[in-house]
Amino acid sequence: MHGVVMDELAVQVMAALPDEEARMEVLELLGQAQSAPRSFPDVREIIGMEVREAFGPFSWLQYAVLDGEIEVRDIGWMSCA
Repeated sequence: MHGVVMDELAVQVMAALPDEEARMEVLELLGQAQSAPRSFPDVREIIGMEVREAFGPFSWLQYAVLDGEIEVRDIGWMSCA
């Protein structure tokens, strides 16, 4: 299993999620990315850095795969108002 590092933006989004259900969905998705980081599509934006995106029912996260850890760069949440 890989360790997790969260960028400041990802931390801010986690804090702003609407409720516990939203946080649980994001944490579940993060757990999937952590245990199998290369199982999600590579959407490389930066040369030399492997960047992937994982999608849940209402959430997504973008992360870089580094040696022994994943770095969460961004988290998104789709609100169903």
